[in-house]
Amino acid sequence: MSWLRSFYYFIYGIICDFLISQQDRLALWLPVAFGAGIGVYLALPAEPFISTGAAFFLCSVFLLWDTRKKTAAFFLSQFIFLFCAGFFLMQVRTVMLSTPRIKFRMSFIDITGTVQEVVELQEGRSRITVSNVKIPSLADWKTPQNIWLNLPANIQTPQTGDEIAATVFFSDPPSAYTPTSFDFGRQMYFKKIGAVGSLYSDFKILKQSEKSLVRDRINKRIDAVLPESTRGVAKALVTGNAKSIPTDIVQNYQNAGISHILAVSGLHMSLLAGIIFAVIRTTLALIPSLSLRWNTKKIAAVCALIACFIYLHISGAAYAAQRAFIMIAFMLTAILLNRRAVSVVCVAWAAFFILLFSPESLVSAGFQLSFAAVAALICVYEAGIGKYTRLLEKKEGLLFYFLSGLCAVLIASLIASTAVMPFIIFYFRRLPTYSVLGSVLSSSVIGLWVLPSLAVGTLLMPIGLDRPFLLLASYGIELINKTAAFTAGLPHAVLLSPPMPFWGLMLAVIGGLWFCLWKNRFRLWGLALFAFSLLSPLFIVSPDVYVKQLTAAFKNKDGLLEFREGFAEQGAKKTWLTDNRQDRELTVECPYGLCLYEKNGFKIGVAHTRIGAYDACQMKDIDVLFITTDFHEICHAKKQINRSEISKAGTYTLTLRPNKIIMHSVLEKKGFRPWAPAYPVISLENDWRTLTTSPKYSIHAVIDGSS
Repeated sequence: MSWLRSFYYFIYGIICDFLISQQDRLALWLPVAFGAGIGVYLALPAEPFISTGAAFFLCSVFLLWDTRKKTAAFFLSQFIFLFCAGFFLMQVRTVMLSTPRIKFRMSFIDITGTVQEVVELQEGRSRITVSNVKIPSLADWKTPQNIWLNLPANIQTPQTGDEIAATVFFSDPPSAYTPTSFDFGRQMYFKKIGAVGSLYSDFKILKQSEKSLVRDRINKRIDAVLPESTRGVAKALVTGNAKSIPTDIVQNYQNAGISHILAVSGLHMSLLAGIIFAVIRTTLALIPSLSLRWNTKKIAAVCALIACFIYLHISGAAYAAQRAFIMIAFMLTAILLNRRAVSVVCVAWAAFFILLFSPESLVSAGFQLSFAAVAALICVYEAGIGKYTRLLEKKEGLLFYFLSGLCAVLIASLIASTAVMPFIIFYFRRLPTYSVLGSVLSSSVIGLWVLPSLAVGTLLMPIGLDRPFLLLASYGIELINKTAAFTAGLPHAVLLSPPMPFWGLMLAVIGGLWFCLWKNRFRLWGLALFAFSLLSPLFIVSPDVYVKQLTAAFKNKDGLLEFREGFAEQGAKKTWLTDNRQDRELTVECPYGLCLYEKNGFKIGVAHTRIGAYDACQMKDIDVLFITTDFHEICHAKKQINRSEISKAGTYTLTLRPNKIIMHSVLEKKGFRPWAPAYPVISLENDWRTLTTSPKYSIHAVIDGSS
């Protein structure tokens, strides 16, 4: 066994040499361990006992204390401690944010509450978040703390702080459409939103708010000055409200690959900090008595930091804006301490602080896209800035500096687009082909024209001198809109992709971290993992049918999903596509609320009305029949799935192969999670109620409707 011992020492020596050579980069992996603990908790199929998390956390604390005098073991115990800390912190936050939820559909419910947030949507619609909710028909311990109400376009939107009364119908927050898709119910849980509803009629304002938020006043002023085609983009850049942008403009921005400029992030924050820094420092330099006595660079850094802090709160403090502010705070603080400003350490600390105070942000697309892009940019900057600087020192001339700046923009756009590519495929299943071109055409306009004009206009709003600057910004926004329309109209502007599996996304994350956090040539192995992750969609066969309560989707001959939403009316013909949002000729007939889909000799039926369910029951060739309405007759289908089963499952997916049907559900083989569809599921039909308490064991109770 001597050869085995020799091999062990050989591998051990290689690992030790590698860790010694990378010792200044090891600390960058500590936030990764913290985030890994959070991610493992959120990915578990069933809710773990909080005592389990507490026990592992205490054990990691004892391990940390026990190894404090051993350098290598102490450093390893730090990773274990942060992993357990992230896991336990996420458990504690889940318990702390637990609030009552609506467990079944409720109609004609009278409510009162205070408008906490107003979000403008497309086509004049809006959505409000109502807090301090009071429902006379529910006990306080059953009443949700916050609710979402969708408002139609034909009523006036309330203001933040208004106390309102309304008659609504409720449903519980929806679950994910597929096992790997975005979990809307989980997002609602961490926002303490216990129900989603719509109005039956107009609401009543019981008491108007005595004060309005700064964001609301800015949005109103922009609406009053700018035309409809540009006001939505202007509000997105200033206050972070991108919901009111017309649908066609949003689509053009997405297809052109420049939709990131609509979210307040590092681009906007850094430009504001740069403008404030340059203006303050230049102004102070013109005053000799101040510039000779005080360090104007540090004064300008403090003013820029204050301006960014104000902008963070005005813009709504999204995750991308928080990350940008923390990084700029590190950079400006480094100026105050005479230290290096830009480093991947800033990215690591920004991620750690956001996860510390909002750990659920780890699974949000905004968090992942933002950090992927900025980490890649800074790592490439650190790797190549020395060569680029030496090259600039050898050349002179305006033309050279212009070309070098253009190349820098091209390279930065290419790096950022490549870094976020796996996340775009995973969440949106589409890739803008000309994103680099769109970024180059829009970056200079947004940075040198639009954002400075909006910044000055916003600052001058209190004294009424904002109109010329807002109009000047509007002309720039109009130019960007035309640029986006041009880029989106180019041939093959968008490439559609099959869904990326979760393991493919994890390969991209590991490969990206490997490339960014290590140094020397060893980091290049991360690029191999990253490249392979982009091929992972080729190994996945997407389902042919998705069935959810009131929604069904069917794969057409082009491989795209045709969504049918709320087609209870007879002969509904409209189709919504997730990929290109264009109406197409249906390949699925849905007369009288019954959709029939055939492939590989199998027939699938989805009935959303009683008439459709009755017609389906007369057919003897249906292999699987889904009935999403209250209908309890036994049909001739080989397998029948009723409304209560669909509610418990969340979403069913079916893959029709030549010799078999593969059927799964979102909650299949999963235990209870606090944000999962509520149990028990209650369905109503006339005066009868059926109570199902478990997918495996059922108790049926008949309750007199009069009682």
